[in-house]
Amino acid sequence: MPRLEPARTTAARTAGLPDHAEIVVLGGGTAGCVVAGRLAERHQVLLLEAGPDYGPDYAAWPADLLDATTLPASHDWGYQGAGLTFERCRVIGGCSTHNGCTQSAGWAGDYDAWAAAGLTGWDSASLSPLFDQAAKKLRFRTYREDEVQPFQRDFIAAGAALGLPVRHDFDQLDGGLGIGCAPVNITPGGVRFNTAFGYLDPVRDNGNLTVIGGVKADRVILDHGRAVGVEVRTEDGARHRIDASLVVVSAGAYGSPEVMLRSGIGPAEHLAEVGVSLSHHLPGVGENLHDHPSVHLEFAATEQLAADLNEFSRTRLLPDEQAIAKLRSPYAGAAAPYDLHVYPWVERDATLPHGWRCFLPVGLLNPRSRGTVRLRSADPDALAAVDHAYLSHPDDLAALVHGVTWVRQLELSHYLGTQLLTPDEDLPAWIKAHHQHYWHPAGSCRMGPDGDPGAVVDHTGKVHGLDGLYLADASIFPDVPRATPALPTTVVGERIAAFLQETL
Repeated sequence: MPRLEPARTTAARTAGLPDHAEIVVLGGGTAGCVVAGRLAERHQVLLLEAGPDYGPDYAAWPADLLDATTLPASHDWGYQGAGLTFERCRVIGGCSTHNGCTQSAGWAGDYDAWAAAGLTGWDSASLSPLFDQAAKKLRFRTYREDEVQPFQRDFIAAGAALGLPVRHDFDQLDGGLGIGCAPVNITPGGVRFNTAFGYLDPVRDNGNLTVIGGVKADRVILDHGRAVGVEVRTEDGARHRIDASLVVVSAGAYGSPEVMLRSGIGPAEHLAEVGVSLSHHLPGVGENLHDHPSVHLEFAATEQLAADLNEFSRTRLLPDEQAIAKLRSPYAGAAAPYDLHVYPWVERDATLPHGWRCFLPVGLLNPRSRGTVRLRSADPDALAAVDHAYLSHPDDLAALVHGVTWVRQLELSHYLGTQLLTPDEDLPAWIKAHHQHYWHPAGSCRMGPDGDPGAVVDHTGKVHGLDGLYLADASIFPDVPRATPALPTTVVGERIAAFLQETL
C-alpha cells in the first residue's frame, strides 16, 4: 500500500531504562502521545509504552497499522467481558493507530455542562481552539465527492430521502442532526495518521523526549501523599523503579484504573479483596465506566454492490467506512440535537457468494448505564475485569430501539442481499441479545470538583488528595462525548498538557 514519507529516519531512543526522569508519562496511547509531545517542547519527558514503538521511520511500521482503509486486528490487548471482546491497541499511538479514522468533536452542550459542574476550562469555547490544534496535528482532510465509495454514497442518499439534511459538520461543536462524511486522519496516500506521528515525531530529536516501548506500567510509587516514581516491568519480566518529579498516567479507560488500583489508589474494600495495600482511598477509581452501546444489522452484499465496489477500488482507495448519520431519539435531552450514530461499513467475506458483508450499526452516544473496571489480582499481567453494564438503564435500550426502527426504513435493497443478522418481532429483546459496542470506553477515573465523592481527578487532571500525579486520557471523561472520541481524547491530551505547562 502507499507509504507516508518519513519526516526523518533516525530517532533518539534509549535502549535501557533510566533511574530518574523529570516527567514520566505512563502509556503512549492517543492522549499519552499528545501529553508527552507537548511537554517535551519545554521539559525532559520519559514516555513508556507497553507495546512497541516503531519510531518515525514509517517503513518500519506494520502495514496493517498504516492501512487506513480497514481496521487492523493486530496489537490487541485482549480485554474481554460478558461475551464481548473490547479491542484496545497495544502500540505507540494507542487506539489512534487502529481506529476507523472518522473524526468528530461531539456536541458543545455536553462540554458546557462539564464546565457548569465546576470543571473550569472544559467549556466548548475554551476547547474549540484545542480541537483546531488537534485537527492540524492529525492532518485532517475531508473526502472529495468522488472519493466516497458506492455503499457509503447510497447510504447518504437513502438517509436524505428519509428527511435528514446532508451536512459534513462532524468536526464542529455546533454540528446538528444530519448525514454525511466526517473529516479523517488519512493522508492522500491512504495512511492512518496517528498521534505518535503528529505529536511525538516533531520533538523526537530535540533532546527532551525519550520513548521506550515494551515497558508495562505496574504501579505509581507514593511517599507521604506524593507520587515520587513508578515501578515498571520490561518484556523479560524484570522490574525497574524510576524516580520522577511528575507522573502522568495515560493508560486508557481500562489501563489507567488498573495502574491506579495496583498502586493502592482506589476503593479500600476492593483493594482489600485483591490483596493490594491501601495507599489512598479514592472510591471513584474504576467506577463510572461506560461506552457507546451499539447493535448491528448485517446483510450479504448483492452482486451489484460487489461489482460497484470492485470497480471503484480499481482507481481509488476503498475505505470500509466513511459516512455517519446523526439521529435524535426522544431520549437525547431537551436541547441536544442528536444522540445516535448510524455508521455503516462493508468488509470482505469469502464465505458469502459475492465476497462482501454489509453492516448497518446503531450506536447510542449518551448512555446512562454505568459499569466498573476491577482488578482480578495484583499481578500486572492479569487484565482487569471489565463490566460496562450495557443497557442496564432502560432509556439506553429505548433509544437503540428508535435507531434500529429508523435504519429499517432505509431503501438500500439494490445493495443489501440476504439478511444475516436482523431483528425479530420482539425488537427490545433482540437488541438485548445481540448488542455490541462502539469501541469507545470512557469515564473510569472521571473528573469532578473537590467535594465530589465519585471524582478521581480535578479539572487539571490532578488526582484528588495526591501531589505530583495526573491522569490524561478517556478515563477522565465525566460522560463520553457524542462523538467518535479519538478527537476529544486528543483534546484531553492538549488540555491537560496546557494546564501542566502553567504550573511547571
